[in-house]
Amino acid sequence: MGKKKAGTLRKYRGFNHDAKLMISAGLVNFLGFGLLGFSLVLYLKVLGYSTVVYGTLLLLMEISNVVVLLASGAMADRLGRKKMLILSAILGTLGYGIFAFFDTMIAFTLAIILLGASSGFWGPAFNALMTVKAKPKRRKYLFSLNSIVGNMGSGFITLIGGFIPIFFISFFNFQIGPAYQMIFLMAFFLKIASVLIIIKIRPDRTIRAKLDALGKPEKKPWLLLLKFSLPATFTGIGAGMLVPYFPLYFDLRFGLDIAEIGIFFAILAFVMAIMTIYLPRLAERGGTIVTTTSFHVIAILAMISIPFTPWLAGVVFLFVIRAALMNVPGPIMTSFMMSKVPGTARATANSSVQFSWILTHAIGVFIGGFLWDMGDLKLPFYIATSLYIISTILYFSFFVGTDDGEKKLTMTWPWFRHLFRRQ
Repeated sequence: MGKKKAGTLRKYRGFNHDAKLMISAGLVNFLGFGLLGFSLVLYLKVLGYSTVVYGTLLLLMEISNVVVLLASGAMADRLGRKKMLILSAILGTLGYGIFAFFDTMIAFTLAIILLGASSGFWGPAFNALMTVKAKPKRRKYLFSLNSIVGNMGSGFITLIGGFIPIFFISFFNFQIGPAYQMIFLMAFFLKIASVLIIIKIRPDRTIRAKLDALGKPEKKPWLLLLKFSLPATFTGIGAGMLVPYFPLYFDLRFGLDIAEIGIFFAILAFVMAIMTIYLPRLAERGGTIVTTTSFHVIAILAMISIPFTPWLAGVVFLFVIRAALMNVPGPIMTSFMMSKVPGTARATANSSVQFSWILTHAIGVFIGGFLWDMGDLKLPFYIATSLYIISTILYFSFFVGTDDGEKKLTMTWPWFRHLFRRQ
């Protein structure tokens, strides 16, 4: 057992200097969005805004993200992934800076649009550039390592971030609004650091021709992207109307403050980091698709159980299980997609799939604002669960026939695998 554990951990070592810089840049990005993700809805609440306002702001953020995604993938493939990352970091710095120093709705709108654009430039360029920093057999481990480091950092910063307003209120007599702004000030300085890190990363000038020979890309990449995008649309709507409102859910149902809620999100991040360590090896044995689907099925069961669980401890447990099992497979899913797409189109492919998810997520967030404003704390769970079930069925049926594991369902449901194999 000890030898297996040592062997797994050894596979996370030996990445080159550029890969380590990429992970560092990814960590800073995790930290910034981790602070924003759990605090914004509570910040707006203490300022007197309704959940409809929060949903509208997130809708604007994701519209901005989607508009940028229409071109950012192609721009990254043509102009360079590093340039797009620098642009993303600069826009993110401006967005967090506005949140930190201004508190008007006009300022919030401008900041949220800048952060949406920043995210739109970041994702496709980052994943495409990360792909070329490791050989095909080690990509799962590099993407997973990025997720591990990011989640550990996100957990730590969320834990600290939850106490920042309390600290400034208690020791410096800040009003509650300015105390929350200190969270965004921290994100502002972190984003400045990311610019300095990205500058040191070597651009990908000579890797395109080499990479196509390393993997086995799909002969019809646009058909593959369609298969990835369709499940993402259902997940996007479901996640949009539920996930951003979890801090509010804990507040409304159990009357918890931001520090207590921050602890839950920190626990989640640490659990995700630990689970991700062993995920690539699990995917190598059982297959990316089977592993991902299995995790998602358990996550869906946990999600629908939350509104029926009367105890806070039980709800927190289910919350962590749902979020961890739904999100932990992300790195291996990205690696799986990148291995199927030609090297010269990886950023474009990533932006296409993100476009589908974010567009529908934006719609879900907007709808969610009205659902949560109605005061029904169960309805969003019902709708989201139904959409997640559809997404999981589609994802499994589209890709189980091309799974990349050693066993590939040879032990269970061989007839089902035969039914969905690629023709």
